Order: sequence, then structure tokens, then C-alpha cells
Amino acid sequence: MKQSLQNTHEAVVFFDREEISKEMHYAEFEALLDCVVPMQEFAGRVIEAAYMRLDANLSVVGLVLFLVPFDEEGFVEQSWNVPLRQLVEGGTRGPDLGGGPVRIATRSQCPVKGQESKLWDIRFTTAGNTLNLLQERLRDNRLGIDVIEAPPMSAPPAAAAPAAMPQYGPAAMPQYAPAPTAAAPASSSESTDAVLQIMQQSSAQMAMLKEQHQRELMSLQENISQLQQKLQVQENEKGVLAGQLEQQAAALDAERREAERKARQLAKDMRAQTAALKLELKSELEAAVASRERELKAEIESLKRERDASEEQLHGLTTEVTELRRDRIRLMGSGADRFFERLKEKAVKFVSYQPGAGHLTVPMEDLSRFLDDTESFVADKCGVSVEHYRRWLAHYSSPVCQGTSGSGKPCAKPLTRVLKPGEFVAGLHDRCEIHKQVPRSSTLTDKSA
Repeated sequence: MKQSLQNTHEAVVFFDREEISKEMHYAEFEALLDCVVPMQEFAGRVIEAAYMRLDANLSVVGLVLFLVPFDEEGFVEQSWNVPLRQLVEGGTRGPDLGGGPVRIATRSQCPVKGQESKLWDIRFTTAGNTLNLLQERLRDNRLGIDVIEAPPMSAPPAAAAPAAMPQYGPAAMPQYAPAPTAAAPASSSESTDAVLQIMQQSSAQMAMLKEQHQRELMSLQENISQLQQKLQVQENEKGVLAGQLEQQAAALDAERREAERKARQLAKDMRAQTAALKLELKSELEAAVASRERELKAEIESLKRERDASEEQLHGLTTEVTELRRDRIRLMGSGADRFFERLKEKAVKFVSYQPGAGHLTVPMEDLSRFLDDTESFVADKCGVSVEHYRRWLAHYSSPVCQGTSGSGKPCAKPLTRVLKPGEFVAGLHDRCEIHKQVPRSSTLTDKSA
């Protein structure tokens, strides 16, 4: 037969390394399930526990051995759900621990399908089994459970002679011997005394019953008063716990507000630091740009001077060529042709150094062409067109970028000089990385005149 919860107590015991480490009322365990108070000593572990149903004499009448997983903060994991009361009601009958055969639910004896993995079995060791540990701990009554001692069994009282009770009827009437009429009053007086004695005995018994009833009533009132006091103590403890929870909640709220304030202040500081860093970087960039502009201007001036020198040199060479041509005409007019014919007969050749072609050997038959159009002659020897040779020659004389900047000014960034006309690509080698006009992989093969 199932026992009513009104006549029993419920408790939960926790084991740690096969020893009982903590015990609590079931109401406290429910508060633990509601994440009201954590158990830091069990954080991140799976703990063996026992749910016990006790009778008024603290004898175990129901037992469930179950597992409790705790998270890293010491709270019971939210996924935990073990129907303890359902398990104990359907448990298997075990040994008598003082309150009759105990109902037990373990992993090997689980009455609810699917709950086996959440239970554990009774452990037997040389020091005793799990039931012995629980029964010994219950004798200490550390939870302060009210125990109602069972009244001692006493032997029934010995049979006593029944009290004299008045009897009525013919059989109870006194038998009178024949006597004078004067003797009758004495017999009537004795009968009255007997009745009075019986009435006095009945009154005494009623007084005793009333006194016993009053004692029982006083005892009951005293028990009620004690229960009320304990209830008041529990209410006070509940109020203290609620106050502590409110204080903790207030402290957590204050910590949250402080953390939010610090986060806002940190964000503000970060924005200020970012703005200051931007200003500093902007100043450094402007200084670097100004310095680079000065360097570029100096390089441009240097390149301009080199270009002027090259143009002056080119002008001198052009003048020299013109003079040579005039000398040729003059020599031809004075019989120079016969002189060149004689040189040709002797296989005399001229050697001239030209940019891009190096030292060129000029046969006598090509001397006139070389003198009339030197650039065309050299371009042909280099295997490129005259226009290509001229662009290369300009690059060779002044290897700077021919592109223009955003302001319309020439870029004039120094470039690597290409030494051979055949390897030069216009728009690529005479441009910096920013102003290149053709892909790096393209080459110029234009050899048209």
C-alpha cells in the first residue's frame, strides 16, 4: 500500500567518493533545481545522490539512487529530469529498515523505462553497503526532522474484580427474614448508602476521565504550539533566504550596471584614442607626402639638368654631323670621291660608337648613308624602327616616367634604364607602376620605319 506524503518526510543525500557529503530536505533540493543557490563543490561533476522517503520514526520506506549532473557554475543542468516520486512508488520491495519493506528504485531495478541510465546501483564494500550508510546517517537526524516516538507496548492489565454495580429485578431484592415491623427502616438505610457509594465511584471515574482528556488536550496544544514555532522558524529562515537572494540579485544588478558603465567608458576611450591616432597618422602622412614631394622636385630638377646636358650634347653632335656633311661636299668637290674609292679598294672600314648598338663597323659603301641619316642606320642595326629607337634614346638619355600626375605636371619618377633598344617597350619601360599603359607581358615588335 502506498503511503501518503502527509505521513512521511522527504530528504536528498549526496555522495562524494562513496561517502555521504551533504544532505537536505526535498524542498531545498527543489530550490537547487530552480537554480536559486549553486553548489560550487560539485561544479562540473556528475554526483551520486539518494532520494529517501521516511516515516514518522525516520525509518526508510522508499529509496531512489539517482545521478545529478552539475554545470561549471555549480547549478543542476537544465536538462535533468528524473521522476523521483514516480520511481519510488513503483520501486521493488526490499529489506525492512524499520518501517516495513522499503521500496527501492536503482539502475538494475528501474520501474520506469528509459530512466535506467540516470540511476545507480547499491554499492557493497567491506565497510558496509549503501543502505547501512544511509540508516546510520539518519540516526543522527542532522536535518532536524520531528520524530514522533511510538508509544511503548505494555502488557495488558491483570483482570480486576468488577466494581459492584447496582442490580435490579427480583433477583437483586434483599431477602428478609420474618421480623417485627420495626426492623424495616434499618434495611432501607443500607440500600441508600450503597447507591450513594456507587454514585461517588462514578463521579470519581468521570473526574479521572476528564483530567486525562485535559492532559491529552494540553499535550496536543503543546505539540501544535511546537509545530507553529517550527513553522515560524522556517518562515523566518525563508524570509532570511529571500532577503539574501534579494541582496544577491541587487548586487548582481549593481555589478551589471557597473560593467555596462565600464563598457561605455571603454568604448568612449577607444573612440577618443582612435580619433587621436587618426590625427597623428594624418599629420605623419602629410609630413611624409611633403618630404616625398621635395625629394621628387629635387630629382626632377636633377633630371632636367641631365636632359639639358643631353640636349646640348645632341646639339653638338648634330652640329658636328652638319660640319662633316659640309666637309664631305667640299671634299667631293675637290676630288674626295677618288680618295674614298681608294679607301674602299683597300677595304678600309670606319668604327663608330652609337647608343644601343655599341661600336658599329661602317663599311665604305654605307658611309654616305650613315652620315646622311645616322639614327635610321643605327635603328636598322638594332632591329627596331626609327621611331622606336628615338623613344628608346630619349628613355636612355633620361630614364624617368613620361606620365602626368593628377595636377597635369609630369610624373618624372626615376626608372630603371633599359640598355638595349630591342628590349624597350614604349608605355611600359618609360612609365612608373602607376602610369603604365600596357600589360607587363606585352612586347613591342614594331620595326617599321
